[in-house]
Amino acid sequence: MPHLSRTAARIRPAVFSDLQARIDRLARDGKDMVPLHIGDTHLPPPDAARRAVDGLRGDDEALFRYGLTAGTAELRAALAARLSRGAGREIDPTTEILLGNGATHALFCAARSVLDEGDEVVLASPYWPLAPGVFTSAGAALVEAPLSQELYARPDADAGALLAAHVTPKTRALYVISPNNPDGKVLSGAHLASIAALARERDLWVFSDEVYADSIYDGEHLSIADLPGMRERTIVLHSLSKSHALAGCRIGLAVAPPAVVAAGRRVSTHSAFNVATAMQRAALSALSDADFTASSRAVYREARDAAVAALRDAPVRFHVAEGASYLFVDFSPAFDGAPLEGAAKERPLLALLERAVDRGVLLAPGGAFGDAYGTFARLCFTSVPAPRVVDGVMRLRAAIDALRRGEP
Repeated sequence: MPHLSRTAARIRPAVFSDLQARIDRLARDGKDMVPLHIGDTHLPPPDAARRAVDGLRGDDEALFRYGLTAGTAELRAALAARLSRGAGREIDPTTEILLGNGATHALFCAARSVLDEGDEVVLASPYWPLAPGVFTSAGAALVEAPLSQELYARPDADAGALLAAHVTPKTRALYVISPNNPDGKVLSGAHLASIAALARERDLWVFSDEVYADSIYDGEHLSIADLPGMRERTIVLHSLSKSHALAGCRIGLAVAPPAVVAAGRRVSTHSAFNVATAMQRAALSALSDADFTASSRAVYREARDAAVAALRDAPVRFHVAEGASYLFVDFSPAFDGAPLEGAAKERPLLALLERAVDRGVLLAPGGAFGDAYGTFARLCFTSVPAPRVVDGVMRLRAAIDALRRGEP
């Protein structure tokens, strides 16, 4: 057959490609699995959203017709009002809200609007695993710049300087996440000011991934878009998958300058046309629950603390997440002195994760989050209730013990 595109070939395989066959086989055999690998929540969405879905009627013709390509005015207004309350600016729902089928789609539409073929994007790492594929699909070249792990180790480090070391004449944009997925780092005001200064000096776009803005346990959320001279060059990502437990509804957005939104809507029209009307109604109803994010944050904090306690004294290293839904665990200490041979010696993390899968616990391999993290894995502490998280960590510890004893 004719060859596939070079762009498609550059997109990385799925995060779990090395383990998926093993996972599928155990699932078919009825193995009880603790899914700590996926960034979801066990909490149900707000009751209002559930009632909205329950109330959908088969005789409502609007549900089966093409919708507005920009999204409903009611949903955009509600999103703008909610985000404006937490910002130092008023967000215009008509010109500054780019609605997408999830934040992934919104990011792609915005990226296609500001990036040309060969433009470089500096990705602050570790990063969300889908970001490289989204930017690659938009034609960009990727440059990784270690950031959040460095800032955990040295909180007073100059974040802008860490990124500037990777900026070239071809650089067009920076991509930063706060709170970070996968390690939960929350960028401080000083960190953001330094990154903003770099963006202004080099005339760069900033993609600011803030989908976990409602899940901060230490410190406060600040948006780089609120700093002087940044509103006109910043594209802020939000997701109701994270803020309101609506991952299956696929409602995300970018808050961006009007020119970006206008161009992004053209890209959106030619890639998805419109976000499903039924899902927009569910999202609008979810936004009416003013208490959901605070109550869910309390549940997530308890789960984080339980996971941290369960990992205490294990032969691993990690930073206690300041926000988001994950611990980013370095297993290097577990590999030191372990009797590894053959393939296990070449790829010790895969050997460990295989043993973890066999014991019914799933983690996301660290290589998906950046080239420097081959001994890391991401552990999600919100995908199941806290007691199940602890159960999963105990299974993980059993897998570590087996690896260190040279057992399967």
